[in-house]
Amino acid sequence: MNTEMTNSTGSSNWLEWQNRLRRLWRKRVQPQRHDSQWFTIGGVWLIALYLGYVGFAKHAAMMGESHSPWDLLYLTLQLISMNSGAVPGPISWELEMARLLLPVLAAYTVVKALTILFREQVKLMRLRFIRDHVVICGLGSKGFLLAKSFRQHGDRVIVIEQNEDNSLLEQCRAWGTVVLIGDATDTAWLHKASVHKAKYLISVCGDDGTNAEVAVRAQGLSADRKGDVLSCIIHIVDPQLCDLLREREIGTEEVSAFRLEFFNVFDRGARLLLQEIAALSSTDETQDRPPHLLVIGLGRMGESLVVHAAREWHDKHPLPDQQLRITVIDRAANWKSESLCVRYPQLAGVCELVTREMDVYSPEFQRAEFLYNSQGLCDVNAVCICLDNDSLGLYAGLALLRQVRHHKIPIVIRMAEGTGLATLLQGEHNGKGTFDNLHAFGLLDRTCTPNLVLGGTHEILARALHEDYVRHQEQLGQTSQTNPTMVPWDSLPERFRESNRRQVDHIGIRLKDIGFEILPLTNWDTASYEFTPDEIERMAQMEHKRWCDELRREGWRYAPGPKNPDKQTHPDLVSWESLSEPEKEKNRNAVRELPGFLAQAGFEVHRLK
Repeated sequence: MNTEMTNSTGSSNWLEWQNRLRRLWRKRVQPQRHDSQWFTIGGVWLIALYLGYVGFAKHAAMMGESHSPWDLLYLTLQLISMNSGAVPGPISWELEMARLLLPVLAAYTVVKALTILFREQVKLMRLRFIRDHVVICGLGSKGFLLAKSFRQHGDRVIVIEQNEDNSLLEQCRAWGTVVLIGDATDTAWLHKASVHKAKYLISVCGDDGTNAEVAVRAQGLSADRKGDVLSCIIHIVDPQLCDLLREREIGTEEVSAFRLEFFNVFDRGARLLLQEIAALSSTDETQDRPPHLLVIGLGRMGESLVVHAAREWHDKHPLPDQQLRITVIDRAANWKSESLCVRYPQLAGVCELVTREMDVYSPEFQRAEFLYNSQGLCDVNAVCICLDNDSLGLYAGLALLRQVRHHKIPIVIRMAEGTGLATLLQGEHNGKGTFDNLHAFGLLDRTCTPNLVLGGTHEILARALHEDYVRHQEQLGQTSQTNPTMVPWDSLPERFRESNRRQVDHIGIRLKDIGFEILPLTNWDTASYEFTPDEIERMAQMEHKRWCDELRREGWRYAPGPKNPDKQTHPDLVSWESLSEPEKEKNRNAVRELPGFLAQAGFEVHRLK
């Protein structure tokens, strides 16, 4: 059951404008101010010294005294310590300005210099008062791009990096990011970064084990956290380890102030890449044969691409009358594809998977006979090159481009970032050029963004629950005028999005209570699984009790009539037996849809024996 209620639109607009102004200051004004501040200070010093020199010269002339240039300079410098400014009148305006400006300027310069010298110590002191910020562990390419993106969104960011010689440190500091040089697996450094008061902790260190250890340490620090939840997002590359750990995302023993998410750039990248291929390809849904996808390189990205392509085809074409055609080229294509079919048993039934073992430097690859069918026609709809080396990927793309130049087949090359070779390649696109069918896909640029990193399992499931809630409310005749929470997810106030996430947190507990567990999705038909009526009733009751407990903790109480957000009263804060039948059915519907929701996020329900 959702607790979604309206929030102040004016307040949201004001916060949006605050974020825009903050981003403008940090992106445009602050860098220019940082680069020019010492030139400005130096210029003011020269002006103040000149005014003092001229002022003393005029005063000496008025008093009939004779001073050498060195005497005048000495008197001017003494104004800094306020030792020479007490002179009898009349006093010229130049001397008046100088004896006021120079001491103030000297004090400001000293404070500014000390602030720079002890910048890190000052920042550490400020960290004691920071909250609702983002902590990023590891300043490699992923951490750098994430820190940059979060800063551009107006978030306060703290980076923990172990290598003090990292060339990216100074650029991060220039954005206003606080950088701590230390070991992110050390609880002391996580505490210095105020992880216990942060909104997000993202660990993108180079080693999976390190990222997992960061999560363990952070969970310990958040044990006594009150109120809001710390979302800990860790990057896991190894697919077996990722499958093992993903069971903990929504299968935890209890709901706490710590929420664990897993992030994999290859998995997210494969989904985005399929969207890009669909946009570039001219495949017609009414064509006689299913589309044919050619994948070069069956590494982590290539594997994810094949699996997601097959899964999407299965969801759109549940009947096995046509198979998606995928040709895979890799030096070890046979055993890699066999291993993939073992891990995903339905893959062989959904796809016509053809493997070709060859090297991209080989003459066989250069001839590219795999592009043509037995009639000599090119029947490939799209080519995706997923090699780990950017230069090698570009080489393979150019080799294939020569063969399909007149067929307008998109060739998408996965590259690490959208810079370097990728920028060069995109620069060749002018609508008429030779390389118009060649496209670069910057993996890290596309996946290391706040929206994608934060849009993990809990976000997918919470969004699905909200959309289901809106759909059922519409069936009951409700509108956004009668129920202000019937708005798109992105327009829903954060408080009620978090309520949906807490509902997701409880899914694992409810399923365990009726004898089920949550596993990574391998059976693509699990979305249609149906619970028994008793299982539905039991989980619906548990969800209603969780919802009531959550509202009571927030100060709500029962009162008949319509719900009143101002007085925090709700007519449904009653026992399950006293709940109205329409409200009971709302909870039951959410349980019935649960297998489908979990499948969207890459999970399946499995009955314990």
